[in-house]
Amino acid sequence: MNTSIDFKDSAYQIESQLGSGGGGIVYRAWHTRLQKYVVIKELHGSSAANTEAQRNEVDALKNVKSAYLPQVIDFIQDGGRVFTVMEFVEGESLDKALERGQKFSQPQVVKWFSQLASALTVIHKKNICHRDIKPANIMLLPSGDVCLIDFNAALINGNDVRLISRSLGYASPEQYEIYKRYKNLKNSPVVFGNSSVAVNINTEKTEIENAGEKTELLSDTEKTDLNFDTEKTELLKDTEHIPNYNDTQKTELIHTTNDGIDWKRSDIYSLGATMYHLLTGVKPPEKAADMKPIAKLGHYSEGIVSIITQCTEIDPNKRFPSAQQLYNALADIRKLDTRWKVAQSKMIAAGVILPLSFALFAGTTVFGYNTMAQEKEERYYNAVHEIVNGADPQQSYDSALSMFWDRIDPYRAMAERLWNDGDIDACREYISANLGNIAEFQAVPEAQNDYGDIYYILGNTYYSQPDELNYESAKSAFETAVKYVKDNPVYYRDYAISLARTGDVDGAEKILSDAGSLGLDNENLNLLSGEISFAKQEYDKSVEYLEPVTNSADEYVRYRAYHTMDEAYRLLGQTDKSIEILNNCLDKIPLNRVNEMKERLADSYASVEDYDSAIKLFEELNESVPQFHIMQDLAILYQYTEQYDKAAALLSDMSEQFPDNYRVPMRQAYFEADKQSKLENDDRDYSLTKQYYDSAVNLYNQTVKPGEADPEMQQLEQIIQQLKENNWID
Repeated sequence: MNTSIDFKDSAYQIESQLGSGGGGIVYRAWHTRLQKYVVIKELHGSSAANTEAQRNEVDALKNVKSAYLPQVIDFIQDGGRVFTVMEFVEGESLDKALERGQKFSQPQVVKWFSQLASALTVIHKKNICHRDIKPANIMLLPSGDVCLIDFNAALINGNDVRLISRSLGYASPEQYEIYKRYKNLKNSPVVFGNSSVAVNINTEKTEIENAGEKTELLSDTEKTDLNFDTEKTELLKDTEHIPNYNDTQKTELIHTTNDGIDWKRSDIYSLGATMYHLLTGVKPPEKAADMKPIAKLGHYSEGIVSIITQCTEIDPNKRFPSAQQLYNALADIRKLDTRWKVAQSKMIAAGVILPLSFALFAGTTVFGYNTMAQEKEERYYNAVHEIVNGADPQQSYDSALSMFWDRIDPYRAMAERLWNDGDIDACREYISANLGNIAEFQAVPEAQNDYGDIYYILGNTYYSQPDELNYESAKSAFETAVKYVKDNPVYYRDYAISLARTGDVDGAEKILSDAGSLGLDNENLNLLSGEISFAKQEYDKSVEYLEPVTNSADEYVRYRAYHTMDEAYRLLGQTDKSIEILNNCLDKIPLNRVNEMKERLADSYASVEDYDSAIKLFEELNESVPQFHIMQDLAILYQYTEQYDKAAALLSDMSEQFPDNYRVPMRQAYFEADKQSKLENDDRDYSLTKQYYDSAVNLYNQTVKPGEADPEMQQLEQIIQQLKENNWID
């Protein structure tokens, strides 16, 4: 038992200290009368002047009842010390789950969103604002529900406490302005009214003179009193009541005059920003203006996108006017979905034409059908979400199509999943095979955006095709994408790049000249300018444009810049620079592009005859994602470095994995011919070479189209002819 606190009231048995800090000390205790665990928090800085205010705040919270809020039990004065008593909440804070990389499904997030909106509705009706909503202050209970904790920063009945949160990103823009002013207070001359005071915080304890008075500024780890005239300002650090709390997530409070902020709408922003993080896995940036639209971070239902977007509006007046209205929107989230609206209109139309004698029966039936339809919609969108994010995308894909075979969402989601997984060939083959299935959606207004997205992904598969780049096909796909998605400047950028790559530099420069109206920012302008210079064979100039793009915040944009710079350096004959940038980029590009760049790096090593480095990389690639061209290149390197056993074993594996590909026995024939040429004449036996050649010719004749020819097969034919002429084979 912790004996640092000894209440006169025997109802509380202190068991352990959970945490401590500038704001107070937190204990876990057993409440003997209630027969349950509670959290006791000792409040620091509780002078006689503010004890009554603190009691009023606790009394207000004691009257708040919600399943998603901890119960406030008591306010205790014991000697000169002041304590609050709250219900002990079992579970884990959501920031811990996020730190582990845990992902949450849309249904989970919608459920928690609704529960927390309900909790806000209750406290806001009591004129209580939380003001520090973030994953660290949301507990995930064993039941799967959530609970909003830590009211240390709460604004109650119009008090004048301002919040400064170190975990920026969840704070509303108006809170962020307070933070910036507070930082200026600490780091710059302080201005209060007509008084200007230069503050020096280099020493642990500093005296500041103002109008003949002295003010003591204590170190950041202590409570700070700033006395200006008769006004007193207190800076208090918050303490979390859970063990091992991350200091970077703590909160600071500053008492000043009221600033006119609508804290209820500020709470709504913080809740929306928190749900943004839980749904996308992306922490909101410090500045609200830098927040990426949620629709660009994943494929979510229109309802959740609309609600989170409205919650996180920069202008408070554009947010939900109350937590109650936010809760109502979440309860009716399906009604924000275009497809739900279409389905509703069809059901209403069907109901109108029913005979009057069956009106009552029809109303009951439509109500039941409506409920089932809504449940089906939810299962459908969950399946679509799982295509992109789940462990078994094929099962989710089949499930979604079985529910609504006439919708485009599953096709778009599967294309995105294959692209995100880095399987470029499979992604291209999948989309190409389903172009007939999605063709009808180009005439459906609400499906046209997804239709354009699919063609954009297809264009990228051609543009990034590892074994044979196909810029013409990429251009055709991008052209379709911009026809149906007119508001995404990145689509125009890539369309322009494909124009440059296929020789239409004028067309690319036309899009570059229209960049302002298209909404292209500076880094995308540099990327496009670098590509146009590359198409003009101005490789040095291309690198100049692209080099600053490698510092982009967008990892895919960085990848594109590194990719073209590598090509430019190769064409300039500067393979050493190519190797340098490829080594540097591997931890700066999307994970699904790393293998591609490793392959390019391996090719560069091979071109400068650093075969050991090339082989090492190809072996890594073959272990992670075995592909035909990777295995073939590795087999050639094994053969070239006379590692014949490894080459033979790898070619044998290829023959099992690709039994219908003529290039496998062709490569085996080359390998055997080379191997035999290293032996003395009397020891040579080219029979296996001939056997592989015959197998290759048979498959070659079955697969190669009339008029096409493979130079390597033609060269192998010449080798076989020479072997026949020299009587090595019949």
